[in-house]
Amino acid sequence: MQNTSNKIKLILFPVLALILFSPSVLANKLSCNIDSIDKFIEAKNIIFIDISTHKSKKWAKNYFKAYKDPSSIQEKYKKKFLANIDVQFDNELECTFPSKIRINGDHKDHLDSAPPITSLDVELLAGNINSVIRFKLFIPHTRGGNSEVFSTALLKELGFLAPRTYHVPAVFNGLETTFLFQEKITKEFIELNDLREAPILEGDERFIWSNDMDGFDIFGLARIINNKWVEKGYTSLNISKTALTQLNKAYLEYLSGKHIYTNLNDRFLNLNTLTNGNSIDKDREFKAILVAMGAAHGLRPHNRIFYYDPIYRHFSPIYYDGDSRITRPSLSIGRNWNSPGNLKFLNFGDNLNRDEIIGSSFALESLNKLNQKNFHSRLIGLGLNYSLEEVNVILDKVIANLKAIKNTPIANNLKNPYISYFSNYKDEDQKKLVFSSERELYVEICDLLLSECQYDMLSIKDYSELLEGRYSDDSVNSYIFIGNKQEYLTGINIQSHKKEREFNLEDGSQLVVYGSSKTMVDKKGKRIELIQSNISDRFLIHGGNLTDWSIKFIGLMDGATNNEQRFDQNLLTGCLTLLDLSVDNISIEINGAMCEDGVNLVRVSGDINNVVVKNVLFDAIDADFSKLNFNNINIKDAGNDCVDLSFGDYHIDHADLSECEDKAISVGEKSKLSINSAKISKSNIGLAAKDSSVVKVNNITTNSTTTCFSAYNKKQEFWGGKITVKKHNCQENQVMQQKNSLVEFIE
Repeated sequence: MQNTSNKIKLILFPVLALILFSPSVLANKLSCNIDSIDKFIEAKNIIFIDISTHKSKKWAKNYFKAYKDPSSIQEKYKKKFLANIDVQFDNELECTFPSKIRINGDHKDHLDSAPPITSLDVELLAGNINSVIRFKLFIPHTRGGNSEVFSTALLKELGFLAPRTYHVPAVFNGLETTFLFQEKITKEFIELNDLREAPILEGDERFIWSNDMDGFDIFGLARIINNKWVEKGYTSLNISKTALTQLNKAYLEYLSGKHIYTNLNDRFLNLNTLTNGNSIDKDREFKAILVAMGAAHGLRPHNRIFYYDPIYRHFSPIYYDGDSRITRPSLSIGRNWNSPGNLKFLNFGDNLNRDEIIGSSFALESLNKLNQKNFHSRLIGLGLNYSLEEVNVILDKVIANLKAIKNTPIANNLKNPYISYFSNYKDEDQKKLVFSSERELYVEICDLLLSECQYDMLSIKDYSELLEGRYSDDSVNSYIFIGNKQEYLTGINIQSHKKEREFNLEDGSQLVVYGSSKTMVDKKGKRIELIQSNISDRFLIHGGNLTDWSIKFIGLMDGATNNEQRFDQNLLTGCLTLLDLSVDNISIEINGAMCEDGVNLVRVSGDINNVVVKNVLFDAIDADFSKLNFNNINIKDAGNDCVDLSFGDYHIDHADLSECEDKAISVGEKSKLSINSAKISKSNIGLAAKDSSVVKVNNITTNSTTTCFSAYNKKQEFWGGKITVKKHNCQENQVMQQKNSLVEFIE
């Protein structure tokens, strides 16, 4: 037993060294004052930031050109500059991050009167700030200062998607200032909110500023903003086409009502087009709260941002650029009774719409349940030094505004007759409409009147740029993706998903069967048996609670598989997926699986008694965004990892894992895992902790395993990994420990 020293000497195997220490990983190394993995993982908030551009004179010259230009801030002034960013964290950690920065913002308010300070768009080239690598540093008044901090914190407290936002003292090229730190809406933001990367969409502002202010958004539909995800494969491309087609229906309805019929206000997007029945109340609540906080600027369609969930086929709103005014003393409360129908706090549009009025009741319910002390503590952590009494005064203002919204009569909802919207604009020769086709990469390109059309084939990269609103060719044309042409012509939804079978289980939980596979549900005996008939068939159990159930899946192990991407058109990676569930004493058995995961557990909490998996093509068990206790795990013959745990808190009482082609247990993405005992045999790596994850092991034995323990950093948005082991049978040369990661043995 080799446990005589506290830290095992680093031994690198050539193959692993090539992977983990390649030039791309080592490029742009950052420097820090401490090399303790604990300090890195514990670093949350920053208390000071010092930014210095490599070429400060060129930065200043660019600033003055932008400042003197009579128009708004042009793209030519938003060139990127290399910079070093020194950051002090709240736990004594200090790091210097190599970075790229540029001027951020559309209007001159983003250029400070004390040159050369500006609002900044920042990308860290190495390292991260609490898992953020892309963020904005706003001159505070350009984003509402304290109101923006308060509003984003309140929305997060109520369960909505909103970027982390806080004040940070700073120095920029030697000048003292204060910035408003706000993370960007990126892959990292999505995953840190317990969601898988999928389409992120926003209003397309390409043509906004070229029109008069009355009709400034007449050509404004939506676009995909994470086009790198779109171009990864045909599955992600098709998911993105579906998402953008559906969202554009809502935008076309808004544009028709605003500019043709002139009876829709500046904040209207039809939730019936955007959501399913289960979440429409929450989306209405989001709208009402933004209006009540004076943040209705964020409800204008060209400012909206959404996350599209392919499983639920739902658009979740993401707060952005609300221009909140809630902490300003001048913000009026309630209704101006001397002017019926006029709400003094209302911003961007004189009238409330149906969704905002209905949503006020749900918002009031949520605020009545709000733990004000916890919310006050959140604000203190974000640098808002308000007393609890001051916080309550602001919350009372929001509540009063919501009550005024609730007491507003709902106007008659006149439905406008459908028209193909762009046929009203005949003089835009350089704007072309693009429609999807049944042939995967083919599109139909037409003029606004649809009088001249032609088919063209795009590469997957060009298609992703089209969905992003950035596609260009040799012509001077601008291309606007619409979606399905027949739906655009008729207004009738002719797109249909494959019909799924649904079975109600217990306490709100439901089994969904994708495909024609055999399904047996015994509610009395609490047993489910799933027999896969087609290699593409999937099973999903979601919602509610499951107690004392046993689930058996028998999968196919022959036939052609589509391994082009690890998920299907519903973003499912598992042959069997458990989603948004609370579980107690359930058992899972998997025999044969050619999916990315045998069983995938997503946002699941509770206790799992027994998991038995054998003969899977890739991962046997994959858990994400979950909090789970596994009593016993038994896995044999997995083509990749036997157990893959991410973004969660996990415990394994006992595991018996054999013939894991890659890792027996892989722990990553800010996860915590405790293991009482584990037996591992015939695997490449026994236990791996990576990317800000911490693993504690009481007893582990390995046999015919090349590497027992491996701790390292793989993704920039995280730090290294840490493994602490009591009893084991490994040799020194079976341990791999990257710099700023740790494998330690304790008595």
